[in-house]
Amino acid sequence: MAEEAAQAPLTINSQYVKDHSFENPNSPGIYGTMRKESPQLNVNVEVTPAHLQGGLYEVTLGLRASAMIGETTAFLAELDYAAVVTLADNLEENVREQMLMIEVPRFLFPFARAILADDTRDGGFPPLIMNPIDFGQMYMSRKMAAASEGAGEGASEGGGDAAGSEDSGEAAAEKEGAQANGQA
Repeated sequence: MAEEAAQAPLTINSQYVKDHSFENPNSPGIYGTMRKESPQLNVNVEVTPAHLQGGLYEVTLGLRASAMIGETTAFLAELDYAAVVTLADNLEENVREQMLMIEVPRFLFPFARAILADDTRDGGFPPLIMNPIDFGQMYMSRKMAAASEGAGEGASEGGGDAAGSEDSGEAAAEKEGAQANGQA
């Protein structure tokens, strides 16, 4: 019993860039265009957990950012930033799901945000400084959407529903796109 009490509910074993790209397809001409017009920013957020074995999980935070001036792309940035985590065996299923969908992305976000800010700055644009994301609200929106869509389908309540997290990420991204600081 003393061992169970001493076990941390969440241990981050490693974190890493899983996939990463930055495209600046219309340089150098886009820089002159940006002096006349501000780009429209769009940021999409996804959280995708995957059960590896036992209490071991991989959680991937996907960030997709784009800036458009009319029909012209200023930049496209994509980042999948992930962590391998261990969850305590004694966690209830709903707590386990909240750890994977809220707490782990909350830990990963500052690192992923810094990478995207560096990408945009290194690409010749002002750094894209994203406001913090409320992963708790994103999770609740996902749960409400899943409940309304799958009321009669017997949907799984496990933390690994990537399709549901993608939908909530897109919904949250509309908010996040409006909240992104720093005009690119």
